[in-house]
Amino acid sequence: MMRLLNISSISKRKSDGNTLKYLSISILLIVLLLLQLNISLYAQQNKPTIGGDFTLTDHNSERFELQQLRGKLVMVFFGYTHCPDICPTELATMAKLLKQLGKESDKISALFISVDPKRDTPEKLKNYVPFFSPHLIGLTGTKDEIDKVTKAYRVQTKIHSRKENSDYYLVDHSANLYVIDGQGKLIHLIPFGLPTEHILNVLKTEIKNLKPNE
Repeated sequence: MMRLLNISSISKRKSDGNTLKYLSISILLIVLLLLQLNISLYAQQNKPTIGGDFTLTDHNSERFELQQLRGKLVMVFFGYTHCPDICPTELATMAKLLKQLGKESDKISALFISVDPKRDTPEKLKNYVPFFSPHLIGLTGTKDEIDKVTKAYRVQTKIHSRKENSDYYLVDHSANLYVIDGQGKLIHLIPFGLPTEHILNVLKTEIKNLKPNE
């Protein structure tokens, strides 16, 4: 009888041990799952953002800060004056949008940021940008300043090899239209080639969303 009790006791201890083991494993799995969830939430909350404030030089050789446009909607396009097709097309589109907005155009600014600071001096931009619209603002800067802005806005650029004894070369670059709200936050990234009517509707909607105190 004593032997049976010992076997029963041993079996109970083994059973208790297995239960404790499974419980420990379950707790560990729960902790790992919670830790993974916390890491995912942290990554989502701290993921890199696109955009941000910057300081450059406008086509009148004056220092320009994005912050000075707080309270307005802002369109931004990156390009360069020697661009043979995409840039003049997009600048013409931006000019058309400003015209179509009529009185509401007072609530929006349009910026053209050069990705070719070597050739696009303020003087060069002054002879180029106003041709499309007197309301467009051309911006340039040092190579480091431009690199900082293109990096912040995830703009890809690539200079083609230059011909010997020639200052002419092409620059591949992203062709998106950026829309920034009255608080300086990027709210739309519009691919090149979308119908003007679509962009106009986006701008009108966002102008209505501008806060009264902005």
